Amino acid sequence: MSTKLHLAITPEGYVIEGMLTGGNVADISVADYMMENIYGCYVIEDKGYDSNKHRVNLRANNNIPVIPGRKNRKQPIVYDKMLYKIRRNIEILFGKIKENRRLALRFDKDDLAFLGFIALAFIKLIIN
Repeated sequence: MSTKLHLAITPEGYVIEGMLTGGNVADISVADYMMENIYGCYVIEDKGYDSNKHRVNLRANNNIPVIPGRKNRKQPIVYDKMLYKIRRNIEILFGKIKENRRLALRFDKDDLAFLGFIALAFIKLIIN
């Protein structure tokens, strides 16, 4: 079974929240849980996290959602496209993590062992 790693990071690249889910779990199903302790921020997420309920929950914590709408929306979502470019930081971070072959190919079947190697990858990034 495949696994997804969900991360919330600061613009500087510091991880503030993370979790593993099954590969068949939709991104939006964990979005509110991951963002429940985030207050007063711009929350930049990809289209996988687009839903009206999630946007309401973000605004309830004084957050400003910067999430493009999905193609099937009847009314297009207006978002700050310049601010959305910051999202590339998370893509760069995932790219750096996947430089470790063991993580990219998911050799470890046990989630705890996998999380341990993710932690080692982050330690390696901090040291370098």
